[in-house]
Amino acid sequence: MKAPPSSTPTPTPTPTPPPAYGAAAMVDMQDHVRWSESSCLNKSARSSLENVLKQGLRDQAEMLLESDADEQLLLTISFATRVKLHSLELKAPADGRAPVALRLFVNPRAGFDFDDAGDATPEQVLEVAEEKLGERLELRFVKFQSVDRLVVFIEANHGDTDTSAISSLKLWGATVHTTNMKEFKRVAGEVGEVE
Repeated sequence: MKAPPSSTPTPTPTPTPPPAYGAAAMVDMQDHVRWSESSCLNKSARSSLENVLKQGLRDQAEMLLESDADEQLLLTISFATRVKLHSLELKAPADGRAPVALRLFVNPRAGFDFDDAGDATPEQVLEVAEEKLGERLELRFVKFQSVDRLVVFIEANHGDTDTSAISSLKLWGATVHTTNMKEFKRVAGEVGEVE
């Protein structure tokens, strides 16, 4: 004898979500920064690059990276592995010290300085309107596909004040997966191979 059919429907399994791609796959790159090779030129003695890049410090508005002798800053951010950069977010005080634009250079030579930043052609110039501070700004992704070192040049600020200041700089991207040829093993006996 057969059991009577059940009146409660069998629950359908929840489908597995697709893997993240595009902007959704991009992560905060702070864990990939090589701090020992990152620096900032013309910063005031009481500020540091870590203030704006490290989570926790950059979340405190009073922790600034401020220029010293004039309004220019030159940030060199080195990565522990090659990365693709997708976008960035910049926060700064609302007192006129926020940057007008960011000139972004990918993999410049070692020792890149203010003279080089003024003469070289950047991969991208990001105009930063005051109302865009705190928003995620997309980069020209094709120009930032293989980044070992990023230089950010701040030339002027909105208030034409003596110093520029930023309170947070977040970079979003992904690491570039490469083949380590030292780990590559030859497979013998395949068609076309000669012993």
